[in-house]
Amino acid sequence: MQTTLRETRREFRWITSSRLVLVIAGAVLAITAWGAWSGATSALNLVGQFQSTLHDYQENGEDIAKALATPSEVSGTPEQQNITNPLRYDLDQAVQGLTQVTGVGAVASTLSLSALVFFPVVGFALGLFMGTHDTRSGSIAFRWPQSGLRGIATSKPLALLLTMLMIGVATAALSAAASLITTPIVIGQADALLEPFSVDGPSFSRTVAILLLSVLIGTAFACFGLLVGVVTRNRTISLTSFVLLYFLVPMLGAADPRNMISLAGYGVFYFVGQFRPQTLGEHDPSLGILTMVLLLVLSAVAAVPVWRMRARLPSA
Repeated sequence: MQTTLRETRREFRWITSSRLVLVIAGAVLAITAWGAWSGATSALNLVGQFQSTLHDYQENGEDIAKALATPSEVSGTPEQQNITNPLRYDLDQAVQGLTQVTGVGAVASTLSLSALVFFPVVGFALGLFMGTHDTRSGSIAFRWPQSGLRGIATSKPLALLLTMLMIGVATAALSAAASLITTPIVIGQADALLEPFSVDGPSFSRTVAILLLSVLIGTAFACFGLLVGVVTRNRTISLTSFVLLYFLVPMLGAADPRNMISLAGYGVFYFVGQFRPQTLGEHDPSLGILTMVLLLVLSAVAAVPVWRMRARLPSA
C-alpha cells in the first residue's frame, strides 16, 4: 500500500511539474463554458419556439387557455412525430428546457454532455501522456526495480481515476456557478405563461449518478490511452488518430465504444430538446457500464507486460 501511495504521489508530482495541470484546468473551463452556452442556447431556442407557436395561435384566434390546459399527445416515430396539441407540446419542452440552466439541472446536463463528448477524449489524452512520460524519459528503468509490479500497475490507474474524479467534481462545481449567470439571462427571455407550468429538474441522486458514470467513462478511456501510450510511446499521432476516429468515423455497430457510452447512460443522462443520443441494440444500461469497466481493467492489465519490457529494455 505504501508503495502504491508513493508512486501515485509521484504521478501527481509529474502532473504539476509538467504543467499538465494547466492543460487540465483549461479543459475544465472550456467544457464548462461550452456546457453553459449550449444549455442556455437550447433553452432559449425552446422558449422561442413556444413563443412562435403562441403567436400563431393568437393570430388564428385559437383558445389559448384551453390549449394550454389540454395535455399534448405524441405518436409516431422519432423521425416523424404526430403532435395533437403543438402549443402545449412546445410549452412542455420550454419549461423542461429551463431546467438545464438552473442549479442541479445545469450540472446534470453539462456532465451528461461531458460523458458523451468530452471526457473520453480528455481521459484518453491524460492516459496517453501518463503512459509515455516514463518510457520516453527512460525513468521506468529505475522505477520498476524500486516499485515492482504492484506499484506501477496500480499507481497509474489510481492516479487516472483520482484525476478524472477531480475533473468531474470541478466541472460540476463550475457548471453550478455558471448557472448563476445564465439563469437570469434565460429566465428574462421566458414568457410569463411558462411560470405556472414550471417543473423540477433532475434529482440530486440522479445528478450524482451522472457524475460517477462520467468519471467511470473518462477513467476507462484514460486507461485505454495509458495502454496506447506505453505501447506506441507516441503522443501526437496517437491522440490525433483517436480524435479523428471518435468524431468522424460513423458508428460501427452495437459493440462500438461510443454506443456503449450512450447505452451506459440510457435513462440516466440528462438531455433536453432535440438532441437525444440514440443507442443500437439492447437498451440495457448494465451492458454499457460493464463494457466501460472491462475497458478500464483490461487496458490497465494489458499495460503491465509492456511496462515490464520497457523496464528491461527502455529503448525497445
